[in-house]
Amino acid sequence: MIRHVFAVPEHRWTFRVYIATDCTWNAEILGHLERLGAPAWIIESSAANMACGLMNAGLTYASPEERETLMVVGQTTTAAELFNSVVHELDHATLFTFPLLGITPGTEQAAYFKGGLAREIFPLIQPFLCDHCRHEIRK
Repeated sequence: MIRHVFAVPEHRWTFRVYIATDCTWNAEILGHLERLGAPAWIIESSAANMACGLMNAGLTYASPEERETLMVVGQTTTAAELFNSVVHELDHATLFTFPLLGITPGTEQAAYFKGGLAREIFPLIQPFLCDHCRHEIRK
């Protein structure tokens, strides 16, 4: 499992990213959702999804008060599914965060912002993007 926090200083915003999580991280992730002020229904649905060990799933929440986005990608069945889940959650992360930062989706600014996030996340997921390597890591 990978946990990484990175800042976007020009927007005074933080991204907290969890990749390849399993149930041992549920309490920490749910606690963080609470600290970010997530509504009860989001915390409850996230808890239910994480408790059942749902594969190829994730969650994203952005808090305007805390100026932070939480992005979680759980365990995946293949390297391709990991990439799919990261792209999926990255899309949620930017769609939730852009309005809070005054960024218009579909603009060049939005594309560069999303590319910067992808560049930040890439080294975290690179070891998991090969199915052979994924099996070696888990040994």
